Formats: sequence, structure tokens, C-alpha cells
Amino acid sequence: MGLGMVKSIALLLMLVFFTAVTACANTQFQTGRMPSVGHAEKEKVRMVMYDWMRERNPITDIYSEVVAEFNAREDVHASMSVRHIPGTPYYAKLNAGIAANHGPDLFMSHAAGVLGKYAAADRLLSLDDAFAVDPKWKESFNPGVLDLLSYRDKIYAVPSSFAVVALFYNKHIFEQHSLVPPRTYEQLLSVVRVLAANGVTPLAFGAKTPWTAAQFSEMVANRIGGNEPYDAIMEGRGSWLHPSFIETGHVMQQLRDNGAFPQSFLELDNDAVNLMFKQGQAAMLVTGSWAINQMIADDSKIKDSVGVIPFPAFPNGKGDMDTWLGQTSVNFAVNAEAKDQAAAIELLKMFTGEKYQRKIAEKGGDIPVIKLELDPGLTPQLTQALQEQLTGMKRLFIFYDVGLGTVIGDEYNQTVQAILAGKPPEEAFANLETFTNLHRGN
Repeated sequence: MGLGMVKSIALLLMLVFFTAVTACANTQFQTGRMPSVGHAEKEKVRMVMYDWMRERNPITDIYSEVVAEFNAREDVHASMSVRHIPGTPYYAKLNAGIAANHGPDLFMSHAAGVLGKYAAADRLLSLDDAFAVDPKWKESFNPGVLDLLSYRDKIYAVPSSFAVVALFYNKHIFEQHSLVPPRTYEQLLSVVRVLAANGVTPLAFGAKTPWTAAQFSEMVANRIGGNEPYDAIMEGRGSWLHPSFIETGHVMQQLRDNGAFPQSFLELDNDAVNLMFKQGQAAMLVTGSWAINQMIADDSKIKDSVGVIPFPAFPNGKGDMDTWLGQTSVNFAVNAEAKDQAAAIELLKMFTGEKYQRKIAEKGGDIPVIKLELDPGLTPQLTQALQEQLTGMKRLFIFYDVGLGTVIGDEYNQTVQAILAGKPPEEAFANLETFTNLHRGN
């Protein structure tokens, strides 16, 4: 073989080698694979989750444990980073990201109308296929907890905890003033007057964040009118001019005028209200069970003296004390454009598995969503007390701003805020009626 032929063959081999290496490198770049010694190893897909949790919170700590364990799993080729967006900015940032097609892979959402908006826009992954593959996962949930997470007969989210609104009270303050937890509205007014006369703030209450005041009013409306007026609104056949809603507005003003709320309640948001009760600066707080973990936290001044009862009944009211306002409080939905849908499903299973559901109840004080027998020695007494109250539950109705969706629901919240600021209830609900008729179905 001549020297020229040898050089030609050598050059050809070099070109083949160079082409192969280049193709391999391009493949690694396109698929996310990284070169390794001896074998190709797949790099984990980087995913993002949005939540509305605050960083220093017992439940947040538990969720962080879940994510850390998920990221350490060798059988899942994805990692999850979490972005905390607490408070009002949450949905604005979530919606902006989703609209621009660079939203999170996984995110928290409220149920019913709020979740339905994303499902209707084809922005969510239906979980029906995942449940079909793993029917035991679906069967593990308590009855009814998935009902409000469906849209057009498909399930689009799973809950990690369950919440109801109750009346929490400071046992120490009640004992100091020889008071009994109120079971009726008359008793509540009496307690309010005694405490106000003695310089004690009766209710930790604020209206700067409209939904905090609205949830109180929703309990009042249910106790006065029963389930039918709100059910009719939900079904599109009811009216905000129903006497039960008008009377609710007057009750809210009556409580205000009797000194039930702090003087600056129009300037207090949800965080300020919770802190006020937690520091022992108010005798009562009407809020969701999600606040239990704050009440029993190590830095809480009332952690050993909190009691809980259902919201009081009203004279001649059609509502039942065993009807509760609530919902699945933290729901996880998967973006239809998630970078790794299978990995996202695995994380959902971890959030709803026995290991972390037990922690959510026993360490966080929340109510679990799966069939689970809790250890009384490990579960907070306040959680146990609330669960005992719930054994007789006849009905659960959902928050107005969740059931009706953000447009009409938020307008209701602002209507209550306006009534507390002095607007006549008749005028306020007439305006809400007009608004609802204009925006229903949007």
C-alpha cells in the first residue's frame, strides 16, 4: 500500500471519528445528557413548583421534606425546586407565567371554580389516567375529598390537607371572665359585650384582606338561611337579594358596632389577625383549621389554651351547626406542559402518601385527606378536638370565592368589606346582584 493511500485512509478515519464525536456531543446537548466515563447517564430534568406557603411554617417544613426526598430518589429523573409566593400576588404571578407558557410544572390551586378555570383553558393535566394505572391511590382518599377537584367528570388535582372554618377561643381569657364558649348568636353577642367592657378585644378580625372577613360572613349567612340560598346562587338561579344575605350584612355591622372587632380592623390583614390571636391579644378567632399549626407553634403564647367549637347557631335560623364551611385546603395540579409529567405524578403520590399525611396531621395539625388512623399521643390535641367535632358533620359548603370563581367570588368579598366600612347591606347586595348577572359564566 502506497504512502498516499495510507494517508488517505488515515484522514478518512479521522473524519469518521470527528463526525461521530460531534454527533454524540450534539445528541447530548439536545437531550440533556451529560458525558460520563464508561456510560451515558441522564441528567435530571429541572422542574419548578409554585406554592403560596410562607417559608417559616410547620406545614412548609413538611412539604420541604417531601421535595427533598423526591429530589434524592434515583428512580425519578427529575428534580423540583419550590418558589414560595405567599398572599395576594400568588395568582397574579401564576397566571402571568401560565399565559406566557413558562409557568410552573406543578402548582397549588384552590378547588372548584378556581381550578375549573385552568381546566377549562386546557392548562392542566387530567389525573384520570394515573388513577386508572394505580387505582389504590385513588381509593386511599377519604370519601368526597376529590369531588371539588373535578371538571367535566375529570379530576385535575389532589389535595394534601383538608380544612374547615371553626370558632377558636382562648380558654384562659374565657376563664378569667367566667365565660362559656358561645353556641348561639345571642351568647356570642353577650360574650362580645362582656369582653369589650373589660378592655379585651373579643375577636381577632380584619378586613384588609377581604376573604378573611368574607369567610366569617359566609358562616353567618349559612346559619341564618341554611344551604338553599347559596346553593341557588351556585346553580345560577338564586339572588343576592335573598333576606338571609341582607340580614348577614346587618349582623356584621351589629358585631362591629358592639366592639367585637379591633378598632383598626379595616387595616388588618390575615397575618396580623393570626398574630393577634396567637399572642393572646384577642379572645376568639373565626378561621380555617389551616391556622392550627400556627396556634400550637413553639412561639405561640396560647399553644396550651386554645379551644374550638362550631360556628354558633342563629335564632330561627335554618342552618345547622353540623354544616361546615371548608374545602380541601391545599391542592396540587400539574401543568399540561410539565416537563416530566410522570415525575410530577410521583411527587403528588408522595404528598398524599401515608408517611407525609401522618406528618401533616401529627406535626402540622392539619386534617389528612386519606384514610388514616392517627396516633392520639402524637396528634395535636387541638386537631383531635376539631376532628371530634367533625364526626357529626352533615354537610360541607365551599368558600364563596372558590365555588363561584374569582370574578364573582372576589366581588362578594369586596361587598362584605364595603358593608363593614359602612355601606348599607341592601345597596351593597343590590350592586353585587347586578355585577353577578353581568359576569356569570365568565
